[in-house]
Amino acid sequence: MTEEDYIQELRDRWPKECEATLETIARADEAVQTCPQSSRLWVMRGNLIELGPEACPHPLEEALSCYQRAVELDPQFTEAWEEIGAYYDAVLDDEATAEKYFLEAARLKGADGQSSGANAASPRR
Repeated sequence: MTEEDYIQELRDRWPKECEATLETIARADEAVQTCPQSSRLWVMRGNLIELGPEACPHPLEEALSCYQRAVELDPQFTEAWEEIGAYYDAVLDDEATAEKYFLEAARLKGADGQSSGANAASPRR
């Protein structure tokens, strides 16, 4: 499968009003193994881990690692910066650190408010 195939499949499986299934998380794991240079797939995997059930095979901290990997791959990927900020804010209750990531995302978006990087095709929670 290609990166776009995985992105489309994960979008189709995206949880609507409930938690992510273990099957969907496993598919995201496969996607980043097959396409390890895809910042979009790393963010999607992080989102799914955060949305996963108690029985998720990954600790919640793995979501942050996914977002950080996405930034390493594409430093212009605003969604990854925003997800790191959201993680620090919501999960770690660290508003000061979160703000740094939100500010970087805003800086990358620029004055016109347009996102840059690979995030154009990524779904939001």
